[in-house]
Amino acid sequence: MLWLHLGMPKTGTTALQGFLRDNSSALADAGLHYMEAGRRRLEGKTRLVMSHNIIAFHINQTNEPMDPFRAAMTSEFDDHADRTCLVSSEMFYSVDLERLAQVFAEIPARQLRITFYCRRYSDFFEADYKQRAKNGRLVNAGSGYIKAQLAQIEANPAQYSFAAKVADIRTAFPGVTVVPMLYDRAEMANGHVVADFLTRVGTPVADDLMGQQPANPSQSRAASEAFGIVTRAMGRRKSRQLRRTTLDYPVMVRRNDVLEPDERAWLDDYMAGQDLSFQREFFPDRHSLFSQVELSAQEQAFRRDTPQEYEALRKASEIVFRLALEAQP
Repeated sequence: MLWLHLGMPKTGTTALQGFLRDNSSALADAGLHYMEAGRRRLEGKTRLVMSHNIIAFHINQTNEPMDPFRAAMTSEFDDHADRTCLVSSEMFYSVDLERLAQVFAEIPARQLRITFYCRRYSDFFEADYKQRAKNGRLVNAGSGYIKAQLAQIEANPAQYSFAAKVADIRTAFPGVTVVPMLYDRAEMANGHVVADFLTRVGTPVADDLMGQQPANPSQSRAASEAFGIVTRAMGRRKSRQLRRTTLDYPVMVRRNDVLEPDERAWLDDYMAGQDLSFQREFFPDRHSLFSQVELSAQEQAFRRDTPQEYEALRKASEIVFRLALEAQP
């Protein structure tokens, strides 16, 4: 069996891939083979990268045929067909699936499973906003951008719809079995995406191998926007280095500070309606796709354009800029 993990962004995909690469021998003993085809570069470089993003780069950046990847993938799968094989890339979630399917064209559909984690719509919106902000990709951040994005989702809900994603997968991979999973730490095996994923694909590993898998604290919106300024000035690499040193400052860590409560409720309710058929097909025993969010009193009172939020941005900016100055040679 070959599992193709599309890796919806912000669902622990990087943590999973890092674990797979670092524990390949132990995972092989458990019956799991992390495919090398698509992680090893076509020009013959031997160093294996962490994920199968090389395939996605090929799709996005060239019009060249997928034949070399297909040949390598088919040969390697034939050599390990008695194991659970895995291919994983966060970039697969948004690539041209028709071209991606060409890589697996010689692997029978009955031996292929396609999976991805589904994250609560509002949580994904917040995580995506912060990721773009801290990478310097939101020059005009804030309420204007957020409201424009929500309007775009309302006009074109397919971009956030899991039902639409499944339809696209089935068009590109006729006859394949699709196995979506829910990204909710409270319901995951051992409360972590790595243990949960390995359990669901049928290759759980010993607890001592898993160790203690820490959850990454969520940087605040103010911190993410402040880092965006530094990223544009210093570059992503130096910015990433700075981000590892700021967790001791309360203003730098916060959740539920991108969408206001009414926006969060609207987005989750609107998209749940769009994905009702998805829920009924894959999660028929659930009352709703995602459990209800319990916001604290502070989170319920959250509004973006307030003196308190401007002050948070000022404090976060001072911390980030001071760290950036101290890091200069």
